[in-house]
Amino acid sequence: MLINWQAANEGDEVMADNDSFQSDIVTGLMSELNLDDAEKTTITNLVAGATGVVTSSVGVLDESDPIAKLAIKTMVTQQYYDRALENGLSQGVLMMLLHLQANQPEDSDSGDADGS
Repeated sequence: MLINWQAANEGDEVMADNDSFQSDIVTGLMSELNLDDAEKTTITNLVAGATGVVTSSVGVLDESDPIAKLAIKTMVTQQYYDRALENGLSQGVLMMLLHLQANQPEDSDSGDADGS
């Protein structure tokens, strides 16, 4: 499923689908990071924020792209352990965002259409 950041902010139907995507990421991170339920609200909020950052960075978020999910999970993990991101985003996250930007659908309004 493709999610356009602007549409996600305006339409409840898109957000409902997005909630399922985010919920799967939260569940996975809770297990991967071996966190207890007391941290679920924090992880949920970080996932929502990271999803917004990734979506606004790439224009259209393809939820089926494993790199999109990995970028969100990596960003959340970074923010969980370093809330201020004092050293910025990791090179790995930046690389994933560049990859996602380069693989946007042709009909999306993200990026530069004429290459100039």
